[in-house]
Amino acid sequence: MPAMCIGIMKRILVPLDGSSESEAALGEAFDLFPEGKIHAFHVVQVTEFPQDPNKSAYELAVEKGREILTRADEIAGKHGRGIETAITEGHAAKTIVRYAEENDIDHIVMGSTGRSGAVRVLLGSVAESVARRAPCSVVIVREDQR
Repeated sequence: MPAMCIGIMKRILVPLDGSSESEAALGEAFDLFPEGKIHAFHVVQVTEFPQDPNKSAYELAVEKGREILTRADEIAGKHGRGIETAITEGHAAKTIVRYAEENDIDHIVMGSTGRSGAVRVLLGSVAESVARRAPCSVVIVREDQR
């Protein structure tokens, strides 16, 4: 899709979870919206326990979230772009939708891990949930499509 087709949109949200799929979505956002203001957004999720007994699982998750956003800044720099970053906590899909509503986001570009079958039924899909509930249009990027 040529960048000019949808390049008129102003505020673009790219939720990042540290996966290669979400980084691919960030790259796609830069390509699709060369004039857009990109918001890189991370929702803190506790998914592992720290090896350091002096650090809580939550502290580790916040630290990893900051690293994800630092990496997003680096990717933006390679594209010659700046981004706005934000980190928060909550249920991933609901928090992404709320951020989009509260920040007048025009478009969401996000990665998908491509789960299917029983795994998708059991775990759900953040991308699918966001696409159903978002106040704006959503592009779901598969890494293998880039």
